Parts: sequence; structure tokens; C-alpha cells
Amino acid sequence: MAITPAQLAALRAQRGRNAEDAAEMHLRGLGHEVLARNLRLGHLEVDLLSLDPHDGALVITEVKARMGGRHAPELRVDRSKRRHLILAARLLLQRVPFRRRAARFDVIAVQLDPKGQPIDLRHIPRAFDANDG
Repeated sequence: MAITPAQLAALRAQRGRNAEDAAEMHLRGLGHEVLARNLRLGHLEVDLLSLDPHDGALVITEVKARMGGRHAPELRVDRSKRRHLILAARLLLQRVPFRRRAARFDVIAVQLDPKGQPIDLRHIPRAFDANDG
């Protein structure tokens, strides 16, 4: 039986949630206070927003997942995605609770098994900076 486009979209969404669940658990395990998940700022979205317990930095984390394949998921954080994340950070840093905080951009790459469950996770702190956009 063939899979419908709606079923395929639901599977992709579930895989994304599984990857974000794993990334959030990882950050919490490092002591981060997770402030938001899938935060919408107009047309921009931040996968995970947290505070680093060591330096108090506002951490904007992009989560990338992949099943199989030869390319690392983090390679899909291209220039356009970096620019969107940098713009989101600028908007966030204008808000009162974050005005005096440093910000950084992390990437968490999640490898998924054929059933969409996380089997490997790589956290890349400071994956890029605001000058990389």
C-alpha cells in the first residue's frame, strides 16, 4: 500500500519532534534552562531557546535530523538559515529579559534510525556567529 502525501508529512513531523525531544533532553542534561521550543518570531522560527548555566548566554539552537544518507545533518544549516537565526537573535535581544545577555548559535545534529528514533546526537556549540550570516 502506497503512503499518501499527508501520511508522509505526518511521518516527517514526527521525526522532527523526535529529534527536537532528544536535543531538548540533551540541553537540559547540560543544565540549560529551556525557555522555548519552536518559537515563532513572525516568519522566523527558533527550534530551541535556552540559557546556558555556565555563562548565562542566550542559546539559539537549530536542530537538524537525518535518516541514513552520507551527509551530516548539520551541513544543512546553510547561509540562508544562519541569516534567519541571526535576525531572530537580534529580535530577541531587543526584548527586556534578554537585553544584556550574550547570545550564541548552537547546532544539534540528530541521526535517526529507520523508525525515526534518535540513535546519535552531536552538539556543536558556537557553530557560527553573527558575522557568518
